[in-house]
Amino acid sequence: MLLEINNLCKDYSTGFLGNRKIHAVDDVSLCINEGEMFGLIGESGCGKSTLTKMILGLIKPTDGSIKYNGEEISNLGEKQWLPLRKEIQAVFQHPQMTFNPKKNLYYSCAEPLRLFDMCDKSSEEYLVREMTECVGISFDQLKKFPHEISGGQAQRISIARALSLNPRLLICDEPTSMLDVSVQAQILRLLMQANKEQNVAMLFISHDLEVVHAVCTRVAVMKEGKIIETGTVDEVFENPKEEYTKKLLNARIEI
Repeated sequence: MLLEINNLCKDYSTGFLGNRKIHAVDDVSLCINEGEMFGLIGESGCGKSTLTKMILGLIKPTDGSIKYNGEEISNLGEKQWLPLRKEIQAVFQHPQMTFNPKKNLYYSCAEPLRLFDMCDKSSEEYLVREMTECVGISFDQLKKFPHEISGGQAQRISIARALSLNPRLLICDEPTSMLDVSVQAQILRLLMQANKEQNVAMLFISHDLEVVHAVCTRVAVMKEGKIIETGTVDEVFENPKEEYTKKLLNARIEI
């Protein structure tokens, strides 16, 4: 088992005196196996992004456990997290926000290779060229700055940059929701190819139930911070047990 989450909680205090608690993530348990495509679905505000941030070590849980490759990672400091950053990568909904706006795209692509000492200076350009051309981005385009490219181009570069580190787990947080249908198809092919050829496990978070059904093997349904249903995509999509899951699926059909 690559990722194991048990009884994970994240609470936030609110109100004038901070005496009210909001349970953003409430007693969540799930696991992802090596090389598995695992889907997570639920309406906006249900806690999916908060869960993602805890897995990535960006925020600390209030309670519960996150184990990666058998090791507890929920309370690691940033220095302890550094070697794990290479193995646990993420692709976000707004990729341009993950680039340095003052640096060109070549810098953004080369930065992770430099950070993890994955090449010397003589081979850096070759690796960056290979990385981006594999996702249909020409080397000349890397002279541009993030605001000068389209959302689809930015997402492809974001995926190439993440995969260049040969991660074992890739967190995909709404990676195609802002893209048109033709670009969505390109991005999904890239992710499925990486899963097949590099055996990268993925937590695929999406509002698009058709996409989740097409690319994932198992799926969890989240509502108000809780996981209310899990199973294979066929089990959940064809024979949902929870009323909320049925409503999600019915909404898809009605659209």
